[in-house]
Amino acid sequence: MDFEQIIAGRIILEFLGALVRFLYFNSGALLNDNDFRTFSSFWSPSGSNQKKDDNSNRNHMIGVLFLGGFIMLMLIFNT
Repeated sequence: MDFEQIIAGRIILEFLGALVRFLYFNSGALLNDNDFRTFSSFWSPSGSNQKKDDNSNRNHMIGVLFLGGFIMLMLIFNT
């Protein structure tokens, strides 16, 4: 059961990180007339395995930071 929870948690954090990156990049694209990128380019880009691993690590890191910041804000504003 713990193994399944670890895998599910990692997938959720990677999805959250990809979602944050997608929203951040494309909101900047709206303001600066840059090209729009699809969600799949942040979730699972095409290319080498090294690029996919780096992207997965980046999504995981941003997901952890965003979730940690969200929890800290909940603690600050709910006390």
